[in-house]
Amino acid sequence: YNMGEKILSDWRRIQEECAGIACEMPFSFPPRCSIGCGGIARAAFFPANIAEMLFLSEFFTREGVKFAVLGNMTNVLPPDGVYEGALIFTDRLKSIGFGRTVFATAGVRAKALLDACEREGRTGAEFLAGIPCSVGGAAFMNAGAGGRYFSDIAESVLVCRSGRIRVLSREECGYGYKKSAFMEDGSIVLGASFALDRADGKTVKKKRAEYLAARASLPKGRSMGCVFKNPPEAPAGKLIEGAGMKGLRLGGAVVSERHANFILNTGGATSSEIKALISVVKNAVFSQYGVALEEEIRRL
Repeated sequence: YNMGEKILSDWRRIQEECAGIACEMPFSFPPRCSIGCGGIARAAFFPANIAEMLFLSEFFTREGVKFAVLGNMTNVLPPDGVYEGALIFTDRLKSIGFGRTVFATAGVRAKALLDACEREGRTGAEFLAGIPCSVGGAAFMNAGAGGRYFSDIAESVLVCRSGRIRVLSREECGYGYKKSAFMEDGSIVLGASFALDRADGKTVKKKRAEYLAARASLPKGRSMGCVFKNPPEAPAGKLIEGAGMKGLRLGGAVVSERHANFILNTGGATSSEIKALISVVKNAVFSQYGVALEEEIRRL
């Protein structure tokens, strides 16, 4: 009991040190993350601008507080129980500017970016239609669909690395299939500039509709999107189906019957059940095909 009171006291002090920045303490994962599971985090902060974002990252680093920067939490698996650290959400960083390039801060959702591009007549980003990501998350993961990726349209990415703000060219971001240098070097994505062509709004709208239609067959319900990257041998979903895993259930977690690379929370699934189901699927595919599936999702 005394240790619990001390922990709460420490977090109240941290909250006071960060006064003026929106905070939720404690923070519950299930309502926020797309898979709908997990426990709580000690505190979540919602900076209103880049200055507040930098203050938080510098403060937590100086104080030795573990923290994670999150966007829309659509491909993140949080832990059960208590995450003994702070969360920083980019939700309120929602600026979009149009000039020679299109600049958007990390919290801008894909839909908002495409709405703005449709109004301003910029094309090239339509493949993001229907992907429930933020600009920061897309930059971090090199999000993509239909053979197109974030790295195809990004001209530069604004990051904070080791306390310094830097503008990185696309080549400096270390992009590959569903990966970036930011996954390894601890950089915080603050925004990105896009090289998009000019086009009339009707053309942009039509292309968006085509990409949305292509995603219409994906599973509905609470998920993290595709769990695994596609290996060179074959699409992950095809391998999982071939290993007989479609429909496999552990508690409230189930491998989707519609697309085997999706795991759904059908109600009350815990993070532990989802992790266990992921392990079973990996083992089955390796046993059947000798292919080691690599996770696309991020574990907090």
